[in-house]
Amino acid sequence: MTYVRDEVSQITSAGKSVSPFLWVDPAPLRDGLPQFHGDPLIHAILARRLADARDAEDFLNADERPAPDPHLLPGLTEAAARVRRALDRNEAIGIFGDYDTDGVTSSALLTLALRAASGGTQPVAVRLPRRREGYGLSESGVEDLAAAGVRLLVTVDCGSKDHAAVERARQLGMDVVVLDHHRMTEPPPAHAIVASAQLREDAPYATISAAGVAYLMATALAHDGLDTEGGVGEEPTSLLDLAMIGLVGDVSSLSGVNRALVRDGLRRLRQEPRPGLRALCDCAGIDGRTLTSTDIAFKVSPRLNAPGRLDDPRPAYELLITRDPRQAARLAEQAEQANQRRKLLQDRILREIETELTASPSRLERRVLIFAGTDWEPGVVGLAASKLAERYDRPVIVLTLSDEVAHGSARSVPGFDITGALSTVKSLLIRHGGHERAAGLALCASEIANLDDALQGAIAESAAEPPGPARLAIDADLEPTRLRLDVARLIESLGPFGEGNPVPMLRVTRVPIRGYTVMGREKQHLKILTSGEAGPVDAVMWSGASRSQELIGARHVDLVGFLETNVWNGASRVQVRVSDFRRVTDC
Repeated sequence: MTYVRDEVSQITSAGKSVSPFLWVDPAPLRDGLPQFHGDPLIHAILARRLADARDAEDFLNADERPAPDPHLLPGLTEAAARVRRALDRNEAIGIFGDYDTDGVTSSALLTLALRAASGGTQPVAVRLPRRREGYGLSESGVEDLAAAGVRLLVTVDCGSKDHAAVERARQLGMDVVVLDHHRMTEPPPAHAIVASAQLREDAPYATISAAGVAYLMATALAHDGLDTEGGVGEEPTSLLDLAMIGLVGDVSSLSGVNRALVRDGLRRLRQEPRPGLRALCDCAGIDGRTLTSTDIAFKVSPRLNAPGRLDDPRPAYELLITRDPRQAARLAEQAEQANQRRKLLQDRILREIETELTASPSRLERRVLIFAGTDWEPGVVGLAASKLAERYDRPVIVLTLSDEVAHGSARSVPGFDITGALSTVKSLLIRHGGHERAAGLALCASEIANLDDALQGAIAESAAEPPGPARLAIDADLEPTRLRLDVARLIESLGPFGEGNPVPMLRVTRVPIRGYTVMGREKQHLKILTSGEAGPVDAVMWSGASRSQELIGARHVDLVGFLETNVWNGASRVQVRVSDFRRVTDC
């Protein structure tokens, strides 16, 4: 996923632009490389990302792939055997999930697989926690499922740290299967069958999300002769769309098996969208036939996330499993309204924090930033932390205060394992958990200052670079004459793009310009109109209207951004999505 900073460049008295970014030149190509691709641009991009030409051949192979071997995931064989036994004996199965995109998609995926395998009798109950209940398998959730008659509890996207809740399930006569992917800082519950790559340091699928684990479970059951929505004994490819959305929504690395699952899931969603996702795309103004991983990350996932962020994830779950188009349309509209409210709440938190920093600019001398406020929506603080970590190039924790307890989320930067750092100060915390770059936590409000001091020391000892100028890493240089649609489509063949496989950032130097304009409802975006041998090409910089003054009298600019295909009224044109530009002084 490509992140772009919000800073605005400055102008010198001579009218020359001073970019807010430090442009990082492409790494030199290694000597003696074989040809990774016939096009020199694609060769250069692949050679800087992959180890050898064989990796490049596999990377570019767009054929649909068989599912990864589910039995390579530690614990999955035992977990699938226990689920199969419950299906054979018609034991009541219950699912407990999570409230985010990964939790909702994995719960829906498992529901549909079990329905198909059981002829519609399983699962007997699905329990998704409301945001105010907090993350993880809860004892109240366990008791609700026990009251529904559940004998086998399957947790997905949680459970690997919930010892007390697993023990409560055992007391109530339930067996527990845990399908999780979160970092484990201590042994998992002893009385559960746990399937997770985190059980062994050398395990495959280390970056897979819960939806990916759920897909492996459905595949294992299919390999055992069941129909899990793919036909008896056949891979459940109809569920790939849900696995894909969970993987992208959880910002999983789009490499290895994840890349194949996301690519094939996108293909599935474009060709045969389920009613709920078709309705969601209609609400978001997405053309489902050309859906990309970027659309999933920035348009689909936020809408599936929004109901759970604000209160109850159930509407998003129901949206994914319904077969009724009318119900799908109603639920999609609920998700859309929740997403609009989420944006307003997020903007409020960011405004209050920026006001705080303006009043106390010395706060920015700290390498880890911690903010706490009252009445901040608990489900939105993580999004605010992500925006701030990106903007200020350092780890950020945003907490909301209630009854002397602070609940919140952390987002980190490369080189600083935030979950590992929190584990070293767990005596200050009520609970915590997450990944290297993102975590959730709770602590007594009186401990916030101690946590702040401890994390300042931890980051000083880490491999994280000190905050500096916003860096814009360039993948390759592109000649202005190659600002063409065929080149944009070549680059698209390197997708799906996201974490671990970002959109290639290209530098185009001395691009002739024939004018510029601002656009958008609030005239907030900048469009640079280029000219030259490749013909006219629009270069669009979102939220860049304030930089238009830099172009007064300019004849050429250097651009950094990525090529994309812009479809308007059925016609396709190449367009540059600009991340930054520099005015060229003509001699």
